[in-house]
Amino acid sequence: MIKQIINTLLIFTLFPVGTFAQLTPEAEAARNKGIVLYKQSDWYDSQPLLEIAATEGDRTAQYYLAEAIRLSKRYTTAVAKKWYEAAAEQGDLYAMLRLSSGGDLCRIIGTCGGESGEQWNEHALKAASERAKNDDPEAMRVLYILGKGLKWLEKAAETGDGRSQYSLALAYKNGQGWFLIPGNREKAVERWAKASAEAGYPPGMYFYADVMYKKNSGPNNEVAYWLKKSAEAGHLAVVVSYALNVAHLPDTYGYPLNLIEAYGLIYLVSQLTGGGAAPEDARRNLPDIAARMTPEEIQQGIAYAAEWERTHPPLSYYPPIYGY
Repeated sequence: MIKQIINTLLIFTLFPVGTFAQLTPEAEAARNKGIVLYKQSDWYDSQPLLEIAATEGDRTAQYYLAEAIRLSKRYTTAVAKKWYEAAAEQGDLYAMLRLSSGGDLCRIIGTCGGESGEQWNEHALKAASERAKNDDPEAMRVLYILGKGLKWLEKAAETGDGRSQYSLALAYKNGQGWFLIPGNREKAVERWAKASAEAGYPPGMYFYADVMYKKNSGPNNEVAYWLKKSAEAGHLAVVVSYALNVAHLPDTYGYPLNLIEAYGLIYLVSQLTGGGAAPEDARRNLPDIAARMTPEEIQQGIAYAAEWERTHPPLSYYPPIYGY
């Protein structure tokens, strides 16, 4: 198994992602829908869709399928481990990280089997180190996760990658890094949060809005702008709050009153079947908005939801690829 993995990783460094599995259109559609459901915390309904593409050899589907199984079962089952290994053998760094974890219940109860966590850690380190030479921000983030220093996350952020910029801003906020001059830590957090927002990463938009809210001791036009942008990107942690403000329940950010838009967004979120607080919040608040609308306006709101869904990114909690 180890020789097979090493040989696969050597091949992987020579060819771009996507040359291994050529999915049928049906499998590609299933994978994309499965990932959408997964990112809405629907860990059950996503599995049959992801399995279609995973069986055809798609490493992204293999990784997310393993994650969905692990999260729904609360530990790495034998089936989840099979899919992590399949993704890892195709060079998926996050799958290697999962397989290297020593804290998973499957290792505690002795059902993980196969290579040890230390061996998978070595595989991840070797593969990430090679890819980092080509300024791959994902590989640099993995080196940071592997404990090789904050410098790797800083290097990843400097490539312009919004996800890495967001992670670096959070790392600084949480006390990592050295700042001798008072106030420089806060400036660094703001700088990288803004960079992430401007790079188009929705969690970065939301985080930057929060940074500016606290800096200015309340809402302002910049905060309102980035909250709206993150909602338009489908960030589920924001959409319901934004919609309630558009309905003036309450009117915190000065958005124009638009009950049709507010109802449409709340209705759209209310239809989700995944976990998290957003769908329940939406279902709880939908009647309050409907009570202020005519039946015709409610139908317009439902039509708005359909149009919004067609023209915007899928609703998502934007969970970390690796981290929970």
